Amino acid sequence: MEANRTIEEIYKQEQIGEFMTTWENFPRPGLAAWVDRRKAGLMGTAKSTRYTPRFRPFDMLARPNQSLVILENQNHRIGVASVCGVQDAFHRYVDADIIYFQFCGTTTVETELGVYELTPGQVMLVPGGIAHRSIGTADSLRYFCLTHEAVSYVMNEDQYTSDTTFEMKRICGPNWQIPSDVQQASTGRVVERMHCWDDGPEDFTIVDRDYEDLVGAASLRGPAKETGGVKTVHAFDHFTAIVGKGGGDAGTQPLMLAEHLRLRTYNMQGEQYAFHRALRSEEVRIQFRGNAIDMSEFENVEVKPGDVTIIPLGIAHSVISDPPEDPSFLRLNFYSTQPWRVPIDPTRHLYQSTFECTTTVRKQASWLLAQSAR
Repeated sequence: MEANRTIEEIYKQEQIGEFMTTWENFPRPGLAAWVDRRKAGLMGTAKSTRYTPRFRPFDMLARPNQSLVILENQNHRIGVASVCGVQDAFHRYVDADIIYFQFCGTTTVETELGVYELTPGQVMLVPGGIAHRSIGTADSLRYFCLTHEAVSYVMNEDQYTSDTTFEMKRICGPNWQIPSDVQQASTGRVVERMHCWDDGPEDFTIVDRDYEDLVGAASLRGPAKETGGVKTVHAFDHFTAIVGKGGGDAGTQPLMLAEHLRLRTYNMQGEQYAFHRALRSEEVRIQFRGNAIDMSEFENVEVKPGDVTIIPLGIAHSVISDPPEDPSFLRLNFYSTQPWRVPIDPTRHLYQSTFECTTTVRKQASWLLAQSAR
């Protein structure tokens, strides 16, 4: 197995650095601490009630068009959903922004600000108050993140260094088909559902609308013309180097920011130069492409596309691509300063599916071309 060779590589190094960080320089600026440690002491040596095992959230969906919250805290809710055909209604999140990360298949999102297409590897922000409806292919799977606090920053298109598309194939999963009654998007009279952050299971607000009064009917005015609206980001086309080789966050940058939330993507190759111990944020790691071994004081665990691992406050962790020379590693991380709760059973998987990613590079990053020419 490749993992055996990767594990051998991990244990070749007896000493390794560990760096601690805070959040936006709180409570003090600069790197919190650096220490050289015995590497074996940073792997599999901790036990905690805050431990969550690796899990595969898409394999927890029991039926098409199901939505499932897998993580939540005071201001954020992360979940997964199947979008198989036309959603039953337009949805307006009154007091929360929603972020979508398309993982498999494609989704058309009809919004008051226009119609958008989401393909694997893209992240979309729909600001609070904007009604929208999704229409997915039979294999459409995506993550969503509801954030009660507004997203204040979205990476601009001028930060792209490459142009890449992905196709994701699910293997050994369910063979869901689009039901006949949701194959065609309805027009004319449609249903809108309003959602407020504090809604309970029995709460609802349903409005009858005219389709023509919703899709593309809104426009941005004033400062919002430059900074507002629906935003779509190519999550893996902004790198300027291989990430995790030292020098702070060299090679990557935030995709989106809110007061207590941060989204980043990574393109690791080989082993991260040091273990990281975050003192003020928790980390949710979504493997998109390539295999890896996630190392931490909890455990060393193999991760594959579709797997999720969680690092709580204060737990030292690192990662190595598997095999170490494999350049295919791509990952999206959510960071929050507010501890996550896990409202699902992370061991309850209904399927044993895996994902295969096919990549098409339309434009290679200049830094990667220069690296290849050496």
